[in-house]
Amino acid sequence: MNKYNELNISICVVLYRSEEGTIRFHQELLESLRNCSNFEIRYYDNSPTDALRKPLSTHQNDCAVSYFHDSRNLGFSYANNVLILNARYKKILLLNPDVYGFNANVWELIGSYSVSKRVIFAKLLNPDGSFQDCIGDIVSIRRALVRRLDYSAVDSKIIIGMGIMAFMLTEKEVYAHVGLLDTDYSLYAEDMDWCYRATQKGYELIYEPTITLTHTGGASAKNRWSYGESLRKKYAAEIVFVNKHTKGFYWVVMRTFSALKILKSYIRF
Repeated sequence: MNKYNELNISICVVLYRSEEGTIRFHQELLESLRNCSNFEIRYYDNSPTDALRKPLSTHQNDCAVSYFHDSRNLGFSYANNVLILNARYKKILLLNPDVYGFNANVWELIGSYSVSKRVIFAKLLNPDGSFQDCIGDIVSIRRALVRRLDYSAVDSKIIIGMGIMAFMLTEKEVYAHVGLLDTDYSLYAEDMDWCYRATQKGYELIYEPTITLTHTGGASAKNRWSYGESLRKKYAAEIVFVNKHTKGFYWVVMRTFSALKILKSYIRF
């Protein structure tokens, strides 16, 4: 077994319903990790019932899988914080249960990365193979007015302002310095808030397109809200971010932008 198979990684996954997709995810993940060692998979289930307990308890004998059910559903951030604090290994991978495409080569890449003072985000594709808008810059006046970089054309690693936590690889020491996820965000914008705090602390956020995976996206939200409702919840979460991290004239402008986006979502949806 070569050194890249020794991952030294805790894979942290927050669940909410979507039983069929989660079981498929679990089975694919186990198969892809067959020739790896020094890893664990930690599940925190926010679903109303523990229907996933039994299928997720089926795993290889030498694979450490833990499952915790909490029907209170205290949010994505809270659940991830519990997983991070109880993780066994140095490296921490926050992973959504609707991310697919893992294989031995992907884990070899992941195992080879040094995450000292770094945060790694993968290239995510939609199920149809198109590029997914999963990285970019923190919400700001500049982002609203300046044309965005075409990240779909980027084929080598670059430093970014933020990425979504469907796949985020770093280490425990980074959380010790930056802090855990902010539980004021129950579902959306917690990634933007954490990335903002990480960059303020001097950490590099790196987009690594050589790691390419498929992200279904929004499975749990689709079970609860319409597209318009989900969009408005995202914009409301942006307002929480603006209130926390801006002030004065900048705060007024950003709050106005957020209000206009919410109004537009009502008109369109």
